Amino acid sequence: MTQVIDADSRLDLAGVIVRREADDEYVVGDPATGDFIVVPEAGARLVELLAAGSSVAAAAAELERETGEAIDAADFAAALVEAGIARPAADPAATAVRDEARHWAVSRIPSWLVRPFFGPVAWAAYVACLVATLVMFGLEPSLRPTYEDTFVFPDIVLSLLVTNVVVILLTFLHEAWHAFAGAAVGIPSRLRLERRGIFPVLETDLSGLWALPPAKRYGPFLAGMAIDSVVLFLAVAPRYAWSRGWIDLSPMLIRILAMVVLSQVAKLAFQTLAYLRTDMYLVMSTATGCGNLHQVTRLSLKRLVRRLKPEEQTVLDTAAARDLRVARWYRLLYVAGLIWMVWFAIHFIVPSAKVTFGWAFGVIAQAPVLSLYWWEGLILLAFTSLNVFLPVGVAIRNRRRAAR
Repeated sequence: MTQVIDADSRLDLAGVIVRREADDEYVVGDPATGDFIVVPEAGARLVELLAAGSSVAAAAAELERETGEAIDAADFAAALVEAGIARPAADPAATAVRDEARHWAVSRIPSWLVRPFFGPVAWAAYVACLVATLVMFGLEPSLRPTYEDTFVFPDIVLSLLVTNVVVILLTFLHEAWHAFAGAAVGIPSRLRLERRGIFPVLETDLSGLWALPPAKRYGPFLAGMAIDSVVLFLAVAPRYAWSRGWIDLSPMLIRILAMVVLSQVAKLAFQTLAYLRTDMYLVMSTATGCGNLHQVTRLSLKRLVRRLKPEEQTVLDTAAARDLRVARWYRLLYVAGLIWMVWFAIHFIVPSAKVTFGWAFGVIAQAPVLSLYWWEGLILLAFTSLNVFLPVGVAIRNRRRAAR
């Protein structure tokens, strides 16, 4: 049962930080849980008073004395509780919430252990790997990836299965590097399954970065692309040396390296799709000083075609001027991205899924049960179903969570 916040209530704000983000904007939140909101200066001062142990009524009286203006402190305190930032002081679940956040963190490792991977020398190496790869692509066009690089083996099904496994492993590496970068600056993280449009993705939750100044967020945001650049270089460099006759490689190894190159180039390209809230979106929103750019953009476009719900209209009415200003040009990128995603689904995902499902069902129906071909068909069916239906399942899950 939700506890009512009244004038005599006191809040547990242990671990909550208050940091100035802009002229009249303050970030308030709990790095342990990753819950943050942006409040005006009066709200930030009220949080400080509540965190010092004042009751809601006492904090409101002190703020009115300082500013000369009355504030509905009880409503503000209730909003903090609803956002997951504060907890009623008498709530026995308060400690459990923070303990659970620590329990599920995947990057609770000593910062000194991973900090060398994100220092100046390391970042110079990441950039050098990317630049060297681009140079090799320019000098030897045959090294550039094509869709044929997916087919490592003569057996098409086996090739698709191996490619999917490699992509999944490299995706975990990408997300692990985000987590390590967060740990390097003392921020815990959690790995979760999400979607970006029609694409299922793994996502490292680094909401705790809001506790840091903007300049310190870029490293964790770019860490995944950094390790992707290293893997890409390690896959391209041997093939470049082979193309020059400097080393000898087996045809199988060459095909495997080509498949890795295709995977990494696709992954890096995907991260540039800012409209899908990828790594580069986080970099862009941080650089522009926006706190809720994606939602403001989406709602401003939605308002053009249909009436907004009251809570959605409130989001726009209370949006920061900076978010509204940037959304004017960002929504062009957003619409272009949506058009591209629909086109990609119609021309690639739907046809390929149709062919793959047809092939898999045909093999399962005709091949002897438990034979090699039967298992290949079953596994391929599972992978294809995962890629097609997983985003739908994630969307349903998120909608149910939002409703709760």
